[in-house]
Amino acid sequence: MSGAPEGSERLLRPPYILYFVGLVVAAFLAEPGSFTYAWNQGRSAMLAIVPLVFLEAGRSSLRPLGRRRSIAAYGVLLSGAAFYVSASQPAVRAWVVALGTSLGVNSTIVQFSWVWGIDYTATSVFLAALLLLDKGPKTITPLIYTLGMASFLAIDILLPENTLGPFGYIVPPVLQIVAAFLDWVEPGTAGSGGNILSLHNSVGAMNLQVFWPSAGLHGIVIGLLVVVAICVKLGTGWTRGTFYLVVGALGSFVVNVVRLALLALYALSNITNPQAFEAFHSVAGDLIFIPWIIVYVVLILRREAGIARRARGAGTLGGGASAGGLGES
Repeated sequence: MSGAPEGSERLLRPPYILYFVGLVVAAFLAEPGSFTYAWNQGRSAMLAIVPLVFLEAGRSSLRPLGRRRSIAAYGVLLSGAAFYVSASQPAVRAWVVALGTSLGVNSTIVQFSWVWGIDYTATSVFLAALLLLDKGPKTITPLIYTLGMASFLAIDILLPENTLGPFGYIVPPVLQIVAAFLDWVEPGTAGSGGNILSLHNSVGAMNLQVFWPSAGLHGIVIGLLVVVAICVKLGTGWTRGTFYLVVGALGSFVVNVVRLALLALYALSNITNPQAFEAFHSVAGDLIFIPWIIVYVVLILRREAGIARRARGAGTLGGGASAGGLGES
C-alpha cells in the first residue's frame, strides 16, 4: 500500500457498494423528477439496485476494490453521470423521441417505453461494468433486475400498453377479484368487465382501464428472474428452486392484487380528481413491489443459510445441490 494518508486512501478506495450508491445518486441528481414515476415513465425502479447488491454480496460489498479497479469504477460512475445529465436535457430527449418516431415506434409510447427502455439499457451497461470489476463471486441480481426492466420496456414498444395482447387472459380474473374485495369492504360499489374496472360511490363514478403492464405482470416476471438468479447463485437444487419460484409467483400475484385494490380504493376516495389518481398510480407499483421482492429475497437467503449451517453441522458431504446451478446431484 502506498504512503497516502488514510483519509485519502478511503476516498480513493471506498466500500464497493458505494459505487452503486453513486450511480443511483448520479441519476437522481441529473433528474430528480424521474424518481417520482415508475414503470415506463421514470427511474424509480433504480431504488432496488443498492439493496439487491447488498442482499446478494453481503459483507463483501463493504470491502474496497483494488486501486486500479477503484479508478476504473470511478470512470464508470463518471460515464454514468455524463449519460444521465445528457439524457435529462430537453434537446437530447427530443432527439431520442424523434429517433423512435422515425423507426415507427407507437406515437403514444415513444416518450415513455422507448425513452426509458434506452435509459435502463444504459444503466444495465454501467451495472455490468461495476459488477465485473469485483474480483470475488460475481453479483448478478441487480443486473438481472435492470435487464428485466429494459426487456419489458422493449416488449411494450412491440406490444403497446393500450392493448391486452397475449397477456390479457390474466387481467379479467384479477379485476374480478379486486371488484369482489371492494364490494366486501364497501367503500362504494365496483364491477368488472374485460379489462374495465367500474367504480361508483355517492360522489361520482370512474372507470379504470387496465392494460397488461398495469396488471403488474412486468413486476411479477422481473421478480421471478431475480429469484432465479438467487437460486442459481446459491445452488439451491431443482426442488427448493422450484418451491421458491412457485411461492414467489403466488406472492407476487397477491401483492399485485393488493396494489390494484389500493389503486381502486384511492380512486374511490378521489373519484372527482383523476389527476391525483394518476400521480398516485405512477409510484404505487414500485412502492409496493420493490419492498416485497427485497423481503422475499432476504427470506430465501436466510433459509438457505440455515440449511447450509445444518448440513455442515451434520457433516453432510453429498446429496446437496450442485454449485452454481439449480440441478441437484
